[in-house]
Amino acid sequence: KMSIQRSRPAQTRRGGPSAVLLLAAGILLPPVSGKGSAQQPNFIFILADDLGYNELNFMNSTRGIHTPNLDQLAQSGIILKNYYVQPICSPTRSALMTGRYTIRLGTQANVIFWDTPWGVPLNETFLSQNLKDAGYTTAIFGKWHLGMYKEAYTPRRRGFDEHMGYLQGCTSAYTHVAA
Repeated sequence: KMSIQRSRPAQTRRGGPSAVLLLAAGILLPPVSGKGSAQQPNFIFILADDLGYNELNFMNSTRGIHTPNLDQLAQSGIILKNYYVQPICSPTRSALMTGRYTIRLGTQANVIFWDTPWGVPLNETFLSQNLKDAGYTTAIFGKWHLGMYKEAYTPRRRGFDEHMGYLQGCTSAYTHVAA
């Protein structure tokens, strides 16, 4: 059962790995803006790897983690709370981008390392490609981690107009080189 609700006071809940997704009018992977009809909404989709269910202030203000900008987005947007992710990033990202089970993509068991000669199969359509077909301009900021050994697997070739970030799974905050 899908649960989409307007934001309300934080609830405490324990459970398995989960993702808290925000949809704000005006989230992650693709911040997009409509270039077609005036009726197309702009939206931002935020996916944060390794983020616990109650880590952010808008979900649990008792943790002491202050996130005023994310709180404001949450209060003015929609919070999707009942969605579960894989325990590591490439499977989570590949499922989000394709809408398919990771077992069907071959991404269920591990991350896609920088030196691995494969990525999410090129015959899979990404969310960004569908958004472009609908007239949106798409962008991704942060890590990709869905394959990079050939240019065809990179964000610009998978439907994103802009990419700023890194292609592999991690980078040094100090040198901006793969860690």
